Amino acid sequence: MHQQSIYTLTNCTILTVDGEDRFFPRGRMVIRGNTILRVGQESEIPAEGEVIDLGGKLVMPGLINTHTHSHSSLFKNQADDLRLMDWLNKAMWPLEAHLNAARAQAATALSCMEYISSGITTYCDQFYFAEAIAPVASKSGLRCVLGATVFEKPSVETEDTLSAAIAFVERWLGREEETLVYPCLGPHAPYSVSTEQFVRVAEFCRKHNVLLHTHISETLDENDQILARYGKTPTQWLESLGVLENRVLAAHSIHLDEQDMRIYAQRNVHASYNPVSNLKLVSGFMPYRKLREHGIQVSIGTDGAQSNNSMDLLRDLRTGALIQKQVEGDATLFPAREMVRLATIEGAVALGMDRQIGSLEAGKRADFIALDTKSPRLVPLHRDSLSNLYSTVAYSAYGVDVSDMAVNGRWVMQNRDILTLDCDEVITRAQEASEYLVSHAKRQA
Repeated sequence: MHQQSIYTLTNCTILTVDGEDRFFPRGRMVIRGNTILRVGQESEIPAEGEVIDLGGKLVMPGLINTHTHSHSSLFKNQADDLRLMDWLNKAMWPLEAHLNAARAQAATALSCMEYISSGITTYCDQFYFAEAIAPVASKSGLRCVLGATVFEKPSVETEDTLSAAIAFVERWLGREEETLVYPCLGPHAPYSVSTEQFVRVAEFCRKHNVLLHTHISETLDENDQILARYGKTPTQWLESLGVLENRVLAAHSIHLDEQDMRIYAQRNVHASYNPVSNLKLVSGFMPYRKLREHGIQVSIGTDGAQSNNSMDLLRDLRTGALIQKQVEGDATLFPAREMVRLATIEGAVALGMDRQIGSLEAGKRADFIALDTKSPRLVPLHRDSLSNLYSTVAYSAYGVDVSDMAVNGRWVMQNRDILTLDCDEVITRAQEASEYLVSHAKRQA
């Protein structure tokens, strides 16, 4: 699509998820290049350029997945029903030991295919081989915040993960408009990254103003390890090192005490809620209500396919809200509007992109999805009711109901046809790569 080409979406219902909760039962949106030019009622906005009749579909901002590991699609259904540390030590890391750049690329393409088919337009990744997988992410047409992983121990990619991660960020920084890849650093977790590495990561992120994406307090075991090693909780240890003075996105954030939460609030640490992964690995329940009471901003992520088995963020969103209602004994907690915002504008805030994406407003980038309102899950739909639209998305829709997607104004999927990837080739390569990993991990065992 030419940068300044214009097209108009019409015959659709538009849920903007903006600050005023505007919605248009019979809506129209005009896109010029990569930007939303106008959005409003069909009767008030003249069509321009190519007119695309969406046949009554529901248009909303693209979903934002704030924590995932794209390589892990190759490990799907290979290590179920294990405790976290057994899962890591006995299954995940032996499989990862046989990864290389080409297999990581195959995995990333498969994950992107699933993100697209589930309505995810932006995802925040953390993995090795960042230099190899960034072009794959870029080709997919999605926005990818790519955290090059840092580990204390050597990885299958390199003896020095920190140097490799820094080199990646330096090469890709400043090219975001061209590539839609936003490089950052991904120190894995307090228990797997050294003090010196965390200090260097923090200094680099501060100097270059890039995101620091890590795991914090996913399990009680992690907390116990860090307490025994440093005499502090993971949050308080990272604070003592100056790590939390950066823009920090903290996955899981389950086992936080009151002081931890005060630090999160003071430092504006963003917490990514990963409900299905937390359930599967029995990691615990994020204290969502307490986090919100402390003024801590929360978004949502799927985590990797190896601890979720699916990248359906809409499914996870519903599961996550229902968990919180049950844990708190409060059916009014986590209403549908809040759920939808968690997967859209709150994700944009967490990634520092809320001025560009996360809602459908004039001047913002054209990142949107359309849901097929002829799906039986979405019928009946009361287009004149904002609460019904929010509830339909939050409680009824699945990723498979997303029929169309555009990112930065470019069509990525239309009528469930993915336009940016050769899906047959992606599936073939991913299958071959996974079979190689599984067979070689078994030999090693």
